[in-house]
Amino acid sequence: MNQKIKLLTNTRIIDPFGETEYIENGYILIEDETIVKIGVGSAPKITVDTTIDLNGKTVIPGMINAHTHLYSALAMGMPAPKNTPTNFVEILQEIWWKLDLALDKDSTGASFEAGLLDCLHSGVTTVFDHHSSPNFANGSLELLSNITNKFGQNISIAFEITDRNGKENFNTGLQENINSFNKFKNNPYVHPLIGMHASFTLSNESLKTIYSELKGLQNWGIHIHVAEDEADERNAKSEGYESVVDRLNRFNLINKHSFIIHGIHSSDKDIALLKNARATLVHNPTSNANNRVGILSDEYISQLNAGLGTDGMRTNMLEEAQQGTLIRSSHLQGGEPSIDYLELLFKNNPEIASRAFGRKIGHLSAGNQADLAIYGYNPQTAITENNFAGHILFGLSNPNDVIVRGKYRIKNRKFTDVSERNIKANAQKQSQILWEKILNI
Repeated sequence: MNQKIKLLTNTRIIDPFGETEYIENGYILIEDETIVKIGVGSAPKITVDTTIDLNGKTVIPGMINAHTHLYSALAMGMPAPKNTPTNFVEILQEIWWKLDLALDKDSTGASFEAGLLDCLHSGVTTVFDHHSSPNFANGSLELLSNITNKFGQNISIAFEITDRNGKENFNTGLQENINSFNKFKNNPYVHPLIGMHASFTLSNESLKTIYSELKGLQNWGIHIHVAEDEADERNAKSEGYESVVDRLNRFNLINKHSFIIHGIHSSDKDIALLKNARATLVHNPTSNANNRVGILSDEYISQLNAGLGTDGMRTNMLEEAQQGTLIRSSHLQGGEPSIDYLELLFKNNPEIASRAFGRKIGHLSAGNQADLAIYGYNPQTAITENNFAGHILFGLSNPNDVIVRGKYRIKNRKFTDVSERNIKANAQKQSQILWEKILNI
């Protein structure tokens, strides 16, 4: 098959924490799905299939969301719960566990489409999803993978295993993970993980069953919420374990492929164990603030080079980084050091995605997958190599164009392969049906 060669010229290139962080005017050479060269100034005289003059637009890498829930895409504006939650567990019981129970195939598909569409609108080209639809489990992850393929993004898939809906649903959720792992383990654009809700909704017997089913597989890893709230830790201790991490480790469920989400109430010993196992920790600041569960410590973020996710709160990773910065700053005294959220987004997340998918993802340099977010950004102050971080964090919004795998997926804010109008119309229809079902649960 002939490779398609695309040359993007006359563009400002910003790649935070990349090999070359800032080029005022340069070019990007793409061959098929891969960046083959980044250069300064005018491009060399070479034969290409397509040359595109970006007229001074700003390019940054396509971004990565290291943990989200696409199934929550239809939650915006849904009716308030009948009973007002007063703690974290009640938030789950009154809102999210009712929503996921109400999902069927049609509303799940609409959630996936609407959520991924918003991700692309925000320049997010790789998504680590953690899915739950107990009454539509079988085939749900294949549906997600098929829809993602239409958008051209990379997707990590996992179905939330839990005891809270009975033994049959536990078994169905476990089997969906295993089936999807076997089906997609060699797919370059799909990274299957084994989804588990949280330690406090899984019995010892269930944890034992999960490991028994996984131990014969190669390179499996779990994707699980850990110590998001103190209730998770209290449950583990009531079962006779030192902590949630200790409990999962005793059942041999933590390894270098594991995605550990939150970790707010974990201990120093837990973090040391996770670091030794080379597990991935993902921080979700706006969700933590919304649920009032606490703030992940600077030390834990730094020790584990934590990734940045949204936990379903939003699709725009630049907003997540900005809000994370502000949330953390609100708890600091003047002059105290803080976490650099651009480092989580543009250094840690690319490292996480590259490990997971087994190739270079998340930077504008040779050998990386050609995922680009392109902005017609003309601010009131100059952009320089010394201040671009401020412009990224507080200036950029949604890109004009998005390229994924070397192909335009959005051009001039319009989707090239899918109908945004049809997706939004279907999402609005399915959301009304979904909300009615939730009210009756």
